Parts: sequence; C-alpha cells; structure tokens
Amino acid sequence: HIGDATETLSGTEYVSWYTGGENGVITVDRDKAAAYIKALAAKYDTAGTTRTFHTTSGKEVALTGPYGWKIDQTAETDNLVLMAQTGINQEREVQFSQQAASHSDADWGNTYAEVDFGAQHVYMYENGALTWDAPCVTGNVSKNYTTPEGIYSLTYKQTDRVLRGTKQADGTYEYESHVDYWMPFNGGIGFHDASWRSKFGGTIYQYSGSHGCINLPVDKAKLLYEKVYKGMPVLCHN
Repeated sequence: HIGDATETLSGTEYVSWYTGGENGVITVDRDKAAAYIKALAAKYDTAGTTRTFHTTSGKEVALTGPYGWKIDQTAETDNLVLMAQTGINQEREVQFSQQAASHSDADWGNTYAEVDFGAQHVYMYENGALTWDAPCVTGNVSKNYTTPEGIYSLTYKQTDRVLRGTKQADGTYEYESHVDYWMPFNGGIGFHDASWRSKFGGTIYQYSGSHGCINLPVDKAKLLYEKVYKGMPVLCHN
C-alpha cells in the first residue's frame, strides 16, 4: 500500500527471485527485489520531480524541488526480501524516508506558503483558505542573488537571530543583520523581518533586493511566524 494506491507483486514474478534454499530457509535474489522497489520509487516518489502549481494569480507554473515523498528503498528492499522468503501472501504499508502532506496530485496539500517573485508578495494558506499575505523583497537580481524557484519545506523557526554573510579575510562578515523572526526553508534562505526597509514590493528586488531571503515588514513577519511550522511546504515561483 502506497498512500491510496496498491501494488501487487505476482507469484510469476517473485518466483524467479528464488535462488535456492538450505535448512528450510529460502534464498532470495536481493538485486531483483531492489530493482522492484526502485521501480516503485520511480513511479511514486515526488521529491525532485517537476509538479504543476496553481498560483494565487491564477497561472500554472512548473516547479521542482526537494519537498515531496521519497520511498525508503533500503528498508523496503529488506522488508520485501523477508516477505518473499516466507512464500506467504502479505500486505504492508510502504515506508518513506521523506514524507509530504498529501498523496494527491498536489502533494503539498492545502496548507502552505507561496512566494510570488513577479508580484513581490507572499501568501499563506491554511486548509485551503488565504489567511495571511504581505508584500516582500526577494533576492537582488542585479547582483545575482535572485531567490531560487522551487518547492521546499520550512526547516525550523527561531526568534532573536543574527544573520551573517560570508566571513572575510579580516575576520569580519560580509553583513550582519539582527532579525526578530527567522524562518529558513532553503539552506540559508528564509523568511525574516527587515526593519531596515521602509518599503516592500514593487521593483525593489531588481536593484536593491536581499541576499536571497524573503524580507518582510516586522508586523507581518510576526504574524507569519505564529502560523508556520517545521516541515510546512513553501512554494517559490516567478
């Protein structure tokens, strides 16, 4: 059982995996079992694949990214070998090394954050309803700090954080910025308040954008911080 789907391993296929037996113990070709699980992963894994996202603006965009389902191929191969050795019909729920919100076409479910680079706006949906939105400033295009598109998940959230750039030869940092609310989702890229900005939205990101993060007004960042949680999907698009 893989979500709502079911796959059946027929006897005519798995009988060819048997390579012999000794003292009542059946020997199974692990490579064949692994190939079967690999084929299931190719069919059902969504992490790293291209998916279609229907944006708030109404258009559809193709996005990929690390967020999504991923079958634990090593564990499932071990389990399949053990099941095949018994020669008895069995059912099991497939184990995943990485999970998403839903097994439907939209594996991010209906609670997620959306970042629209073109509109320079962030939206938060909870159970399908838009519950929060705000103008933002994304990565500086003129300096090649453009925020990457993709489907990610929130890594964690933290208050009272100092964000630092690359360490220089003299021991100082490229930049040091204190933020009240820090919500990363793509390595060192995340949502945070930017008290040093007086304006958000528009074309600011094209010439005076961030180092890749999603800058938000302080009051808006506080409200978003209260809503997000570890593992929550974040979809970024242009």
